[in-house]
Amino acid sequence: MKTIRLLIVAILLLFISCTKNTTIIFQDDFEKYESQKQPISPWFTSGEGLVYVDTSKSYSGKQSICFESGEGFKNRAFITMESEIITSLDRFYGSMYMFVEEASPDGVHWTMIQASGKTPNGFHSEIRYGGQHQKRIMANYDTNPIKTDCWHHTQFKIPEKKWFSVQWFFDRKSNNAKLRIDGKLVHELNANDIDKGCLANDNNQKWTFPIFEQLTLGWVDYQKGGGSRKIWIDDVILSKEKLD
Repeated sequence: MKTIRLLIVAILLLFISCTKNTTIIFQDDFEKYESQKQPISPWFTSGEGLVYVDTSKSYSGKQSICFESGEGFKNRAFITMESEIITSLDRFYGSMYMFVEEASPDGVHWTMIQASGKTPNGFHSEIRYGGQHQKRIMANYDTNPIKTDCWHHTQFKIPEKKWFSVQWFFDRKSNNAKLRIDGKLVHELNANDIDKGCLANDNNQKWTFPIFEQLTLGWVDYQKGGGSRKIWIDDVILSKEKLD
């Protein structure tokens, strides 16, 4: 009887473990890559900034990804993944740990998370999280070839000089996005109404989300004059369900 009970417990634990893991669609702790090299598939890099596997800082394990970006868009430091896993989803959750040495100065617009692709209306769109004024977090929406460049500011300043958790949610059916920092909800597109608008009106002030063809992480300062940035990310997870 004892053997049977132990067998039942083992089966239940295996079932719980498998059930839990089915919600996670991708994860990367960056331990499998060679130090001081760029991460490889499924990631590719873009921009003239530096992107490399680093051992000087990590949230877990021994390695993380370091991004050293410069002034203006061409000096961005990004990693991007293209995957049928996210393209097939109407919504997904993401999380990572992040260390920002020093955020962009007041007035410089930055992006650190971006999902992009073609919308059902035929134009390309990008939904982003970054910031701008007094280092405060901001959601941003931009399109091409039509012009929008919409913003949605928050009152929350990005942490600096420490590891913090970042959790985001993108839903293309409801055109909604959420961002949590260290578990605190700091932004929800369809709930908050703080300093919201668009520079152009080609989409009638709407944020039409795309099919998720690409996910991009890292850092870009869109304007010059802000100096260089250095940040790290670790333990990236993408999930079909909300992450703890």
